[in-house]
Amino acid sequence: MATISSRPSRVAFLLVGLVMVLASCGSPEFTYVQNSGEHTYFKVPAEWTEIDRAALDGMLAPEDPDSVAAQVRKQLIWSVAYDADPEPSPTHLFGASTKPFVYASVRKLAESERGAVSFNTLRNFVLPVTPEARQSAKDAGLVLQDFELIRDEVLTPGKGIHGVRAVFNYRHPGGSLQTFDQTAYVTDDASRVYFLLLRCSARCYRERGSELDMVARSFTVRSP
Repeated sequence: MATISSRPSRVAFLLVGLVMVLASCGSPEFTYVQNSGEHTYFKVPAEWTEIDRAALDGMLAPEDPDSVAAQVRKQLIWSVAYDADPEPSPTHLFGASTKPFVYASVRKLAESERGAVSFNTLRNFVLPVTPEARQSAKDAGLVLQDFELIRDEVLTPGKGIHGVRAVFNYRHPGGSLQTFDQTAYVTDDASRVYFLLLRCSARCYRERGSELDMVARSFTVRSP
């Protein structure tokens, strides 16, 4: 009798396990982002939301989308962004949210630009990091406070690229302290720059550091 009565329990247990396995298969943990033409890959948590490309471009380069300049920009720059905020917005790139935000781009460089790409160029690719760049930004009226350099690492993975990873803090006036984690590579012939920028509040970065480091380390570039 005991053996017969235990069978339904065992069957129910197996069914529950099967449902859990199927549920986990149907809910991927990551979104894998790639630009196969540029041999660029990274991953983000699956719950992060992709930002509309037109909205992103409109914030970063507010020229008329039908202008010649905008069309040329599309030819030269590929970009993508993901936001962990429940109300995603391209404005969160620079600190309007305490949740993580990631921005990635590939930029083709003109012949006239190629001789000027140094490690410091990569460090200052979006925000001023070096003392000289921060002084120039201050002279130009860009107000960024409480700069702290947390990490500065030269990256030499080979395969036709080299670069830097820099992690630093900035505070916009009246806002919370933000942590920026950026990785920038340039091809050995200086024809392309590959860029990944993570942004989160400083507290968020401390609390979710391993998760954000995983995103940064997943950034993979294979030179054409």
